[in-house]
Amino acid sequence: MAAAALADGRLATLSSNIVPVTQMTAKALTPNFNVAPTHLIPAVVRHEDEIALAAFSWGLVPSWAKDPAIGARMINARSETVEEKPSFRSAIGKRRCIVPADGWYEWEKLSATKKQPHYFSAADDSLIGFAGLYETWKQPDGSTLWSCTILTTDAWPELAYVHERMPVIMHADLRDAWLGEGPAPLAEVLDLSRTAKQIREWPVNPAVGNVRNNNETLTEPEEGSTLF
Repeated sequence: MAAAALADGRLATLSSNIVPVTQMTAKALTPNFNVAPTHLIPAVVRHEDEIALAAFSWGLVPSWAKDPAIGARMINARSETVEEKPSFRSAIGKRRCIVPADGWYEWEKLSATKKQPHYFSAADDSLIGFAGLYETWKQPDGSTLWSCTILTTDAWPELAYVHERMPVIMHADLRDAWLGEGPAPLAEVLDLSRTAKQIREWPVNPAVGNVRNNNETLTEPEEGSTLF
């Protein structure tokens, strides 16, 4: 998943509580139509036995990392290996989250030199919840950096022509189990992900390839394209 378009004002309906972490700011709750690595994004977590909303830097920084720059390369975690990789195996067991979004972008390779971006969203325009993991990292000044990653899986057959991977979509029936204590219900999440949402996609303007472009027109169908 190259980027995401994070939720609009509907985000407020996800939780009545906000985790009071130092990096939680209004900016983290502002609509972002072109999310890039290290941007602050909101995620739903279980905090002190309550479901709450927290802000995370997109790109997981393991607690043992020497440099937080590693997070820019860890925005995604492959579901097939997440329980084995040193960077993720602790988080998958203890620190899971759900990242709400309106949709995400993937790039279709048209030729050796040309790619076409596509936007994916729920067919009913509802929020999508991506299965995620989070970590905390102690910064040199003593403050804590909260970071997260989004799990990916093989793309559904009807979407695979655009890109071979896609985010793991959380089914509503498994939200509590995913955020709860104990072993991650990863197999169940993957099994039900296919039925969590009906997804539609369409080509969008290549301007999404530049993170400096950030407005709602990025998710609109490219002129002359057809919705699928």
